[in-house]
Order: sequence, then structure tokens, then C-alpha cells
Amino acid sequence: MTIDDLAYRSSGVSPAEDVAGRPRSSDLMRALAEVESSFPTHEWRVDGLSIWPLVRLRWFFSEWRTHYASAPREDLSGGGAVGYARRALSGAAAAARARWRDARGNDRGPDRRDLIYLCDGLSFSRLRDRWVERFCDPLIAMAGRCGLSSSLWTPLHRYHEPRFTPSTFVQCGIDRANIAGALRARRAAGSASLPAQTQIVEWMVAHGFGVSTLQAAKILSDGCRVRAVANFYRRRLERARPRLAFVVSFYRVEGMAFVLACRECGIPVVDIQHGVQGDMHPAYAAWPEPQGDRHSLLPDHFWVWSDWEADVIARWSHGTGHSAIVGGNPWMNVWRAGSKWEGVTDALARAQALKHQAGRRCVILVTLQFGLNAAEQLQGLADLLRMTSERFAFWVRLHPAMLERREEIRGYLANAGQYELDECTDLPLQALLPYTDVHLTHSSTAVIDAAQYGVCSVVTTAYGAELFGPLLAAGTAHVETGGASRLQRILGRMVAGGRHRPPIAVPSAEAAFSKLLADACSARRGTT
Repeated sequence: MTIDDLAYRSSGVSPAEDVAGRPRSSDLMRALAEVESSFPTHEWRVDGLSIWPLVRLRWFFSEWRTHYASAPREDLSGGGAVGYARRALSGAAAAARARWRDARGNDRGPDRRDLIYLCDGLSFSRLRDRWVERFCDPLIAMAGRCGLSSSLWTPLHRYHEPRFTPSTFVQCGIDRANIAGALRARRAAGSASLPAQTQIVEWMVAHGFGVSTLQAAKILSDGCRVRAVANFYRRRLERARPRLAFVVSFYRVEGMAFVLACRECGIPVVDIQHGVQGDMHPAYAAWPEPQGDRHSLLPDHFWVWSDWEADVIARWSHGTGHSAIVGGNPWMNVWRAGSKWEGVTDALARAQALKHQAGRRCVILVTLQFGLNAAEQLQGLADLLRMTSERFAFWVRLHPAMLERREEIRGYLANAGQYELDECTDLPLQALLPYTDVHLTHSSTAVIDAAQYGVCSVVTTAYGAELFGPLLAAGTAHVETGGASRLQRILGRMVAGGRHRPPIAVPSAEAAFSKLLADACSARRGTT
């Protein structure tokens, strides 16, 4: 069964009904496969570093932004360098204020730690009065029960305070390293070897794709930044001397720099799944064979939520130094029956109060995606609210990366109809799902979270449909790319059918955590 069969069988919608002329994820993945099999990308080097893994991802996400995003992102290596420097200065001041206001949340412990965690700076949820890092904090608690010490490093100039776990803000150091790396590239102090780069650019242009991320100057800048940020991390890792390191979202410049620093320090590094992966995600699917044991910028291990993601990684990682381990979503451990995490009971009670306010109306949870232009999701949502907000109770939830757009979103939906925004955004997703009847989204990872609660999802785009093939095949998710009238009909049918799917089982994290620790100890003994 093809991806198109999976994506459209539940609604009968033709792929042609998607926005014409836009490449889908499958088109981009096929282009990468063709380039990697036809040209010597494995020989691309910046200062001796194999750089293609980063270029691959930069190209894919650049194409995504071109066709789906609301605006192009400023780039440190281009015209946005001055703006980046200004943001770095204002960010340094914000970091100082956050450290002062949340003094108890500053990690003041010894340098030496058993485990290091680099989070993505976004994946936080508030439980009562403290911010919990959804993927690292449950593992940190697990490590503590095993008598292991941990250190949480938090990037980005988004300061969640007060913190559940004491942490170290590292973005100021990352900023300085990024600027130093970009300046080194501009002075032509670095060297790049990119065989067949001109031919690859010509191939991409001939097939209608963009090539801004494939220019030699851009690749040199990215490579110099990776090296500079890796040096920053390596100095900290050499002081901490951990047994094992974890990273959330390894596939940015800064995440790959962390992987490189760990590799150079002989520290095994694990990527923690934080969102949808599968065959359509270039960071996790269809990597070419590495030159040697492993790709220098890819983690040793991938902590994944289910066999689906593990199978995708196993297809290319067999016989390499990379592997996947199924540990489930660590955040789900917090919400298991009998959880003793402070704030869980309160969050569930607040969500239950929201359900009570809905009265007899069925609850439609709408999870918004970040970075999209208004036509992608807000325009259709406004039309749906106008038609059905008296019939359904709409809970609209912002993605963590778009919290600063709260008033903008509120203004866009101001005259559309009744909906709840603030409480649904502020509460953890897992508090809302037990009281949700149907989940609606453009392409959010919440499709997976909903399935774990037995809640069916409606995906509203062909782009989103490509991401959730197994859930579509199982009937846990459905696709409707038509307008508000068609969405109204499918929501009505799903509400009438009730929760007809059993919850998807979530693996326990303890066994996976113990195995990673044992493997890490064995690997370190083998190098001494």
C-alpha cells in the first residue's frame, strides 16, 4: 500500500486537491535519495568534518519553509547576522534576569555528573507552579532513583521559571560560539571540500528545488559553526565526564555540535524522540551508509516511542554503530495511574472543569502547528468555528514554539465563534486528552499522543497525512483535506461513533533506561 493510499483512503480525497505545485515530504525524501546515490555527498568536508548530514537536513527544512512557512527565517550566515548579534545581547540580559529571579533553579552542583541532558528549550509543560521538561525530567527522576547524578542544559532564550529541575542556561555560550564560527567562515579561515557541488545544485534546480542551503559559503559557515559550538560543549563535557549523554532534537546546528562533542569525548549520546518521526523525517529515515562505523553528526542511539520508529531506523542502521531502542514517551510515565508527580491531579481537575463548561457539547481539541502561514490552518479553523461552535466545544492549543503569538491567534479568531484558548494552551496535553472526543490538526505530533488515549484524530492536510501512515492504516487517524463543510461532516460521524479505538500501549521507560546505562558502561570499559 502506498503512502497516497494510506493518506486518502479514509476520505476519498484525491492528492490533486492539495495545494498545487507544492512538494510533499515524500518528494523531498526521494530527491535526497537520488542525490545521495548519484553524487559523492559522503566526501563533503568542512575542516575535515563530514558535513553532509547537516546539509541534508538544512536543505529539507529550507524547502519546507519555502512552501509552508509564514515567513523565511533569518540566517546567521546571511543578512541576519547583525540581528542575531542583537538578539544574543538582549538574550544575555534576559538570562541574567532569569538566573536572578529563579536562583533556586540554577544548577550549582559539582561539575562531575553521571548523565548530561541537552534539551531543546521548548518542550516544557507547567505542573502547578513549576516548569517540567517533558522528556528529560522523567529520565532525570529515574536516574535519581538509581543513585545517578544528572545535569540539565537548557538552550534558547526562552526562560521557563521556576524550574522543576535545577538546570544550566547555555544559550549565551552557544551564541558566542555561533558568532565566532560565522566570523571564521567569513574570514575564509575554514576550508571546504565539496566534490560535485555544482552538479548537485544543477540537479536540484532542474527538478524545481531551492539551492540556497547548498551554496559553498553557506555550507562553510554552517560547518564552522558546528565546530565552534562543539568546542564550547566539549569544554563542559570534559569537566563533567559523564557516562552517557542525552539530547532532545539533535538535528539542528547546535544539536549536531553536541553529538560531535560527545563523540570526540568518547561519550555515548542518545537522541530522545520528541515528536513524529517515521519515513518522512530526514533526521531519522533512509540515511545512506556511513563511511566507517557511524555518521559523525548522528547520535549513537535513538530513544523512540514505538516499534514503528524503531523499524524506520533499523532499515538503514543495521551493521552500523547506530541503533534504536524502544523506551516509549518518558512524559507518559508522569501520567500513569498512581503517578506521584506533584501537579498532575490539579491539572486533571482543571481539564475536567473545562469539560464541565462544555456541557453536552462534544470536545474537539485543535492542536496548532508553528511556523505556518494563516491559510494553512487558521483560515480553515475560523470557517469551522463559524459553522459549528454551537454544536462542538473547541479547545484550541498553541504549539510550544508559538506561545508569543497568543494574542495574534486570538485576534485572528476573534469573530469566528466560541472557543477556549488560554487554559488549553497552558495545561499539559496529557491532562486534556482524557476529556477530548476528537482531535483535529494540520500535522501535529499530538496525533500520536491522542492515539495513546484512544482518541481518534482528523488530519487536515496531505502534508500531515504523510507523517502518520501506520495510524491511518489502523483507523486511529483520518484525513480530510476539504473545507469546513466536509470537516463538519467527518467530525459529526466520529463523535457519533465515540471512542471506538483502544488506547495504544506505551512501553515502560525503565527497561530501556537500564539497557542504555549498561551499554554505556560496557562501551566506556572497552575504551579504557
